[in-house]
Amino acid sequence: MALSSLFQLSDGFMGDPLTAVATRIIGPSHPGDIESWDLALYGEGFAPLTNDPFSFAGEFSFQGLTKLRMDLLGAAGFVFPPQWSCNPEGTEYHATIRWMTLTSREYG
Repeated sequence: MALSSLFQLSDGFMGDPLTAVATRIIGPSHPGDIESWDLALYGEGFAPLTNDPFSFAGEFSFQGLTKLRMDLLGAAGFVFPPQWSCNPEGTEYHATIRWMTLTSREYG
Protein backbone atom coordinates (compact mmCIF):
# COMPACT_ATOMS: atom_id res chain seq x y z
CA MET A 1 0.00 0.00 0.00
CA ALA A 2 1.46 3.34 -1.01
CA LEU A 3 1.32 6.03 1.67
CA SER A 4 0.89 9.75 1.11
CA SER A 5 3.64 12.32 1.53
CA LEU A 6 3.85 14.22 4.80
CA PHE A 7 2.91 17.32 2.77
CA GLN A 8 -0.47 15.65 2.10
CA LEU A 9 -1.19 14.75 5.74
CA SER A 10 -4.65 15.76 6.89
CA ASP A 11 -4.91 18.53 9.45
CA GLY A 12 -6.94 16.05 11.53
CA PHE A 13 -3.63 15.16 13.17
CA MET A 14 -2.79 18.75 14.12
CA GLY A 15 -2.97 18.27 17.90
CA ASP A 16 -1.55 14.76 17.99
CA PRO A 17 2.06 13.83 18.68
CA LEU A 18 3.42 11.80 15.76
CA THR A 19 6.44 9.54 15.60
CA ALA A 20 8.90 10.29 12.82
CA VAL A 21 11.18 7.43 11.77
CA ALA A 22 14.04 7.84 9.29
CA THR A 23 15.31 4.49 7.98
CA ARG A 24 18.45 4.11 5.85
CA ILE A 25 17.70 2.31 2.60
CA ILE A 26 21.09 2.62 0.88
CA GLY A 27 24.21 3.72 2.72
CA PRO A 28 27.36 5.26 1.29
CA SER A 29 30.18 3.11 0.00
CA HIS A 30 32.64 6.02 0.47
CA PRO A 31 32.52 9.08 2.72
CA GLY A 32 30.55 11.85 1.03
CA ASP A 33 28.54 9.43 -1.14
CA ILE A 34 24.78 9.69 -1.47
CA GLU A 35 22.68 8.16 1.32
CA SER A 36 19.05 7.22 0.63
CA TRP A 37 16.49 7.19 3.43
CA ASP A 38 12.75 6.88 3.99
CA LEU A 39 11.02 9.23 6.40
CA ALA A 40 7.79 7.77 7.76
CA LEU A 41 5.30 9.32 10.15
CA TYR A 42 3.26 7.15 12.50
CA GLY A 43 0.16 8.09 14.48
CA GLU A 44 -1.51 6.57 17.50
CA GLY A 45 -0.74 2.87 17.91
CA PHE A 46 2.07 3.31 15.36
CA ALA A 47 -0.42 3.36 12.49
CA PRO A 48 1.55 4.33 9.35
CA LEU A 49 0.50 7.73 7.97
CA THR A 50 3.13 8.88 5.47
CA ASN A 51 6.30 7.83 3.68
CA ASP A 52 8.79 10.17 2.01
CA PRO A 53 12.04 8.96 0.43
CA PHE A 54 14.93 11.44 0.47
CA SER A 55 18.61 11.40 -0.44
CA PHE A 56 21.61 13.59 0.37
CA ALA A 57 25.39 13.55 0.20
CA GLY A 58 27.04 13.22 3.58
CA GLU A 59 26.39 11.72 7.00
CA PHE A 60 22.93 11.50 8.51
CA SER A 61 23.90 12.88 11.90
CA PHE A 62 24.66 16.25 10.31
CA GLN A 63 23.66 16.62 6.66
CA GLY A 64 20.69 14.23 6.90
CA LEU A 65 19.17 15.89 9.95
CA THR A 66 19.65 19.28 8.30
CA LYS A 67 17.84 17.96 5.21
CA LEU A 68 14.99 16.68 7.38
CA ARG A 69 14.68 19.98 9.26
CA MET A 70 14.84 22.31 6.29
CA ASP A 71 13.34 20.43 3.36
CA LEU A 72 10.88 18.00 4.89
CA LEU A 73 9.59 18.42 8.45
CA GLY A 74 10.05 22.18 8.79
CA ALA A 75 8.71 22.87 5.30
CA ALA A 76 5.63 20.72 6.04
CA GLY A 77 4.93 22.67 9.24
CA PHE A 78 6.28 20.38 11.97
CA VAL A 79 8.35 21.15 15.06
CA PHE A 80 10.81 18.50 16.19
CA PRO A 81 13.48 17.96 18.83
CA PRO A 82 17.12 18.83 18.13
CA GLN A 83 18.22 15.29 19.09
CA TRP A 84 16.94 12.06 17.53
CA SER A 85 17.34 8.60 19.06
CA CYS A 86 18.94 5.92 16.91
CA ASN A 87 19.58 2.21 16.86
CA PRO A 88 23.14 0.91 17.48
CA GLU A 89 23.76 0.37 13.75
CA GLY A 90 22.85 3.98 12.89
CA THR A 91 20.32 2.83 10.29
CA GLU A 92 17.16 4.09 12.00
CA TYR A 93 16.49 7.37 13.79
CA HIS A 94 13.26 8.37 15.49
CA ALA A 95 11.70 11.31 17.31
CA THR A 96 8.31 12.56 18.45
CA ILE A 97 7.15 15.55 16.41
CA ARG A 98 4.15 17.89 16.44
CA TRP A 99 2.48 20.12 13.94
CA MET A 100 3.68 23.70 14.32
CA THR A 101 1.26 26.27 15.71
CA LEU A 102 1.72 29.90 16.57
CA THR A 103 2.21 28.85 20.21
CA SER A 104 4.56 25.90 19.53
CA ARG A 105 7.61 26.34 21.73
CA GLU A 106 8.15 22.76 22.87
CA TYR A 107 11.37 22.27 20.89
CA GLY A 108 12.54 25.85 20.69
